[in-house]
Amino acid sequence: MASVIRDMEESEAAVSKPVWVWIAAAILGLLVLASAIVAALNAAALGLPAILLLGGMALVGLLALISVIMSGQSSEDSDRRKSSREGPYADAFFKNPDSMAIMQDGKMIHSNQAYAQLAKKIGAVSTTETAPSVDQLFSTGGKETSSAIFRLHHIHKDTTEAEEVIDTLDTDGTLHRYRVHVTNLEDRQLWHITDVTEESHSEESVLIGAPVGLFSVNREGRVIATNSVLDRWMGGEDTARPQYMREFIENPEALLDSPATPGRVVRTDTRLITRKGVVTPSIMVGTWTELDSGEAIASVALYGHSSIGGRTSGTALPLAGVPSADKDMETGFSSAPVAILHLNGTDLSKANVISANPAFERMSEGLSWEGLPFSKIFTKNDAEHRFLALTAFECETDKPFDATLAGTNMLPVSVYIVPDPIVESSAWAYLVDTSARKSLEDQLVQSQKMQAIGQLAAGVAHDFNNLLTAIRLNTDELLQRHPVGDPSYPELQNINTTGIRAAALVKKLLAFSRKQTRRMELLNVTDTLSEMIVTLKQTLGERAKLNVVHGRGLPPVRADKSQIDTVLMNLCVNARDAMEDQGGGTITISSREKARHEIDDASLALALKTIPGDNFVVIEVADTGTGMTDDVKSKIFEPFFTTKEIGKGTGLGLATVYGIVQQSGGHLTVDSELGVGTTFRIYLPAVDPNDVTEEDLPKAVAVAKKPADLTGQGNILFVEDEASVRLIAAKSLRKKGYNVVEAEDGEEAFEMLEEADEPFDLMISDVVMPGMDGPTLLKKGRSMLGEARIVFISGYAEEEFSDLLSEEPDVTFLPKPFTLAQLAEKVKAEIGESEA
Repeated sequence: MASVIRDMEESEAAVSKPVWVWIAAAILGLLVLASAIVAALNAAALGLPAILLLGGMALVGLLALISVIMSGQSSEDSDRRKSSREGPYADAFFKNPDSMAIMQDGKMIHSNQAYAQLAKKIGAVSTTETAPSVDQLFSTGGKETSSAIFRLHHIHKDTTEAEEVIDTLDTDGTLHRYRVHVTNLEDRQLWHITDVTEESHSEESVLIGAPVGLFSVNREGRVIATNSVLDRWMGGEDTARPQYMREFIENPEALLDSPATPGRVVRTDTRLITRKGVVTPSIMVGTWTELDSGEAIASVALYGHSSIGGRTSGTALPLAGVPSADKDMETGFSSAPVAILHLNGTDLSKANVISANPAFERMSEGLSWEGLPFSKIFTKNDAEHRFLALTAFECETDKPFDATLAGTNMLPVSVYIVPDPIVESSAWAYLVDTSARKSLEDQLVQSQKMQAIGQLAAGVAHDFNNLLTAIRLNTDELLQRHPVGDPSYPELQNINTTGIRAAALVKKLLAFSRKQTRRMELLNVTDTLSEMIVTLKQTLGERAKLNVVHGRGLPPVRADKSQIDTVLMNLCVNARDAMEDQGGGTITISSREKARHEIDDASLALALKTIPGDNFVVIEVADTGTGMTDDVKSKIFEPFFTTKEIGKGTGLGLATVYGIVQQSGGHLTVDSELGVGTTFRIYLPAVDPNDVTEEDLPKAVAVAKKPADLTGQGNILFVEDEASVRLIAAKSLRKKGYNVVEAEDGEEAFEMLEEADEPFDLMISDVVMPGMDGPTLLKKGRSMLGEARIVFISGYAEEEFSDLLSEEPDVTFLPKPFTLAQLAEKVKAEIGESEA
């Protein structure tokens, strides 16, 4: 390289001023001098005109002298520039396809055409006529880039060569990597700049070819780079790369709206949109990093896509912030959002880990991987980790294996195994953290289990209510025959009391299954808690200390007051029992308002996503009891699950709480720690004051006076498929003076309506029956019923049929189980003294 400088210096030295320049300059100089002398010595004799003539000649001669000298200098410069490009070494410099420049004391001396083209490509502008300096070339870089350029400018004179690698964005936003090589040449420096983007791409094939979709974006969502796998998922590698993230990700704001703090990891469910519009559920993991320029860049991984293919060639660019693979792994893959392991063999049962990136170190906290067998990074579970018996060549890259990492966190991961395309005796393992997905799957399984139990509980409750209705009606009939004082009265009354307790138990089952009849109203949580304090203190006793902390300015909620009272009572009683073994403790009930954007827990935020509104009223019940294990905590909301002794609990208290909160449109969470205590939190959607309607305002409720005389007259059609209920109910109504016609299902009742000689005044019908149900019977036979009143009876809640009955304003409801007195009162209220 010194030959380049030598060629240029020799060419410059060889160039001298031509002889004619010196001769012309001498003649003109003598002319100017002579004219000046003559004018000075003979000024008086010659007169003014002659002096002016001689002075003009001197001036013209002077200007001509200056012109000749300048012309000679210009010719010299031209010749020097021409000569400086001559010579074999100088010619190689200016015609070199790589960008080259010669600098002296930080100033540009020479540059070739390739350098000028690079400056134009990057968008560097010079403030002078010469090409921009190297500092100007990379002026958009940050402090790291400036530091690298500074180090190259100031390499020690005894150092022959130095090199730095610099990343920068071109004018079109494409990320490029350049190797800047500087050679010391006495008092000058030769700068050699090479674009190594494609070279870096081949070095980083371990990441680019990973069996997950990878891309990087800036803060505005502009796509900087993609890997070939993502290109293939989107519909082909030959098409143009999308410009913005929103073109192929359904909810880009989940990442772009998050704080772009370096090292911050964002995990979320999303959907990949292909170029053909096909939408596929995926999981997105993004890690924010910072370029040398200070620009925030997110490196993103997509997995869970159904068409993951094997490693193929592609033209994807290296991800932002990921240096060359020949550097230390800790630096090389610091921004990779997936864990990457390099194995020294292809037999997974015998291979050892020889390198790992920081993502793996974070995921396997507490595990030292250096030299560790690959099989030892997972927990001991032969059934789950059967893939360890395979070789890398037997693994399909589009089918990951489920595994659990050893270490403190014991994270669930998806493992992709890929043979090394360069070194046949090694392999690469890619581990994707699936803990968020597993958590969602567990929640889904738990939700489905609770839903199935709820459906079972609702069906059981309905059947129980039918049985209890028959028991209570027959008991009422017997109590009328055996009044107080009769030897059989105590036993009958005991049966009646047991039936009432059974009905209360069934009511709890209905509450759990979210099929309990409710009366929604606008509630002030502060008032509701205040009204419950006295009752709670009486129930809890002296060993449990009750503290109530009210939130200020809470918005109202829409709920059933009696149900909220039940929730508070059950939670407090459960807390009291949890503190019983330690001789008592403190129960704290608190309330506060919480905005949706203030919730940091990702799982909680996801659970609350289906609840409308941006604000919640949180009711918290905390105790200082013994706490619960995770196993117990996962079962506490299941019906009939209890940790209490036999006879001390039904196991329906917390199940009832769960059902009521769900039915009220809220969400229930529980945190517990052994030896510390348990905290239940109820999230209820706050009601916006602007959404309050007249129906929400409290109304004066008229108390219906029970009729003293329950006898009457009228034609009644009684439809009930449960014979034990129908027979005793019809018998009782006939004793009250009514004419009752019985039907055991909807079809028989419809035939009776068609054949009836006299109109009916009232139809009492069960709702759920085999064949034609009650609502269908009403719709088909409405024209034949005329002005008859309708009463539906059912073991289910009234809300289950509110939509079906909304078009029938004259329909009322009587829930099972009911007593003979309640039935007679209902009939009396509906038809009064109708004539038979």
